[in-house]
Amino acid sequence: MLAPLALLALLGIEPATAGSNASGAPIVAGVPLDTAQQIWQVELLRLPPDALSVWVVDPSPLVRIRAAQALGRLRVTTATSQLTVLGADPDPDVRAAAAFALGQTPGSEAAIVKRWGIESTPAVRRLLAVALGKQAGPTAVDLLLNALDEPGVAPGAAEGLGRLGTRKVEGAASERVLRSLALHISPLPLGDTRVLAAWAISRTPWTTGDRATLARMAEILHSDPDPHVRAWVLRAWAGLSTPEDRSRVLAGAAVDSAPGVRIAATRAIGKQGMAGADVILATLLVDSDPGVRLEAIAAVGECPGVSAAGLLAPAFASKDPREAAAALRALVAKDALPRPVAEYLSPAMFLPVRIAAAESLEDPQALVDLAVHAAEAPLRSAAAGHLLEREKTRVADVLAVLAGADPLIAQAAADWLKDHADPSIERPLLDRLKRGDLATAEVRSFVSALAKVYEAGRIARPAPDAKLVLAPWLGMSGLGEDAARVAAVVGLPAPVQDHPDRRIPALAEVQQIVSARIFTDKGEIRIALRPDEAPYTVWNFARLADQGYFDGVQFHRVVPDFVIQAGDPRGDGWGGPGWEIPDEINALPYDVGAVGMALSGPDTGGSQWFITLSPQPHLEGTFTVFGHVDYGERAAGAIQQGAVISHVVVERLER
Repeated sequence: MLAPLALLALLGIEPATAGSNASGAPIVAGVPLDTAQQIWQVELLRLPPDALSVWVVDPSPLVRIRAAQALGRLRVTTATSQLTVLGADPDPDVRAAAAFALGQTPGSEAAIVKRWGIESTPAVRRLLAVALGKQAGPTAVDLLLNALDEPGVAPGAAEGLGRLGTRKVEGAASERVLRSLALHISPLPLGDTRVLAAWAISRTPWTTGDRATLARMAEILHSDPDPHVRAWVLRAWAGLSTPEDRSRVLAGAAVDSAPGVRIAATRAIGKQGMAGADVILATLLVDSDPGVRLEAIAAVGECPGVSAAGLLAPAFASKDPREAAAALRALVAKDALPRPVAEYLSPAMFLPVRIAAAESLEDPQALVDLAVHAAEAPLRSAAAGHLLEREKTRVADVLAVLAGADPLIAQAAADWLKDHADPSIERPLLDRLKRGDLATAEVRSFVSALAKVYEAGRIARPAPDAKLVLAPWLGMSGLGEDAARVAAVVGLPAPVQDHPDRRIPALAEVQQIVSARIFTDKGEIRIALRPDEAPYTVWNFARLADQGYFDGVQFHRVVPDFVIQAGDPRGDGWGGPGWEIPDEINALPYDVGAVGMALSGPDTGGSQWFITLSPQPHLEGTFTVFGHVDYGERAAGAIQQGAVISHVVVERLER
């Protein structure tokens, strides 16, 4: 085994030169700057866990904490042994960092359970409880139920049960778990346990609940002071209640003072239905909150027994493009659209209405034409996405989309073709690669699709020009194991894929970045950035902002009472800067105003980011938090889809 510094040297990484932070001390969060830089490089390059071994036994507990964090971010089973060592560290803060990291590490259940039986410090046990929820199986249910009454541990136990429920672990959705969680939602004491118990209830797919528990939940809906608790409990209770109780309680929740509760009630009405739903929905359709109105439109399209045409006529004729588009979708769902859906593709229509129409088309040729020829990227994406989601989509139609000019739509087509490894797809994939204009993520999809074709054994030998076409591409960093498989088939040398090709800045420089001022047509939103917790993410965001990347970009995704999202110049959620950055998962909470990186899978961040409008614990441990709104909460809450960022100013400490 190579020592960490030797491994870094082999990869051509020079140890960082010590710098200074604002106070003049060459440290980052108590860790010597050169050490912090080296640990960061191991983490960013996703090197093997052994590269961190020297810091796992460092005399400084702060260094050991940083090593534990880096091991967790690697998200590989082989990190478990070193995290087990750190989990038994004499310093409780080190053990806490190891507990959080074990929750990020696949295959760590045995280590977590073993440590659970030994650990006595409440703060560490709380994190272990969450780790059990992330990684353990049915045996964790009883462990966490018993911990609900442990002082200091109970919040983690409640969250852990919610994570078991989200993962649909056997026993997590039982009546006894629901009963216990409901009993722990008590107005006094106010605190994390009751909030996380309510969240856990909202995340678990319950199928049954006893009468006493349902009565307790109904009382929470009536009297709990926290609107988030009311909204979360309502989501679960509506699916378990009797029709009579549901109608009574949802009618009250639909006029709750908190928009988040009204939104939860509206969604429940759409999904579960209720007596008098048309009357309640008519009121919600003219609610003062735009998010409630949008959810009410969607609910009309879902709710059984509700006539859509009359209720949605005002929204369908609205000058608000979002409401008109939502109404079109609801009318299509109710088979009540007044004219054929293709007529709503006219350029005279709002773009959101045209997008909604494309997502409702059933003519595959029309979808192909839009995906290839539509002038607006969001319309192309909508058509391509709908085509690829249909059950009866033909390979020939997807190949036509693959040949289009839009590289991101070609990537989506390649991902679809990967699961349909027909020999006819080799030639079109190679031809599209010949044209170039593809970024690493796009090439990865093409190579992966080719690997599936070659592995299927349906092609006796690759195309004569396959070696020539693929040679310039297979050396790209970040293509993964599929590149080696394809290289072997076409007769190319195995590509070197030791680590991603990432520019890594000086950590001392990154620590100077403190905030970002985002100027929108709804007002200024100021974000306190966290380079101490997510330095690469902050640096990436700052360099994009400095280049004017976000200037003129819209908030392309707004989900009421959930998130607002921006950072895609295409405006459809498919775009990015042409590179991907590694996740920097940390323990910062996703409370109201948290700023996180949007992803399409692990380590796929780029330029898209979001702000949470309500607490979202389920995002923790999956999406990097890199900042928090510290000014402009009202402006953030007023953002609607299509709101524009005029410019972003990044603020730094003066040297």
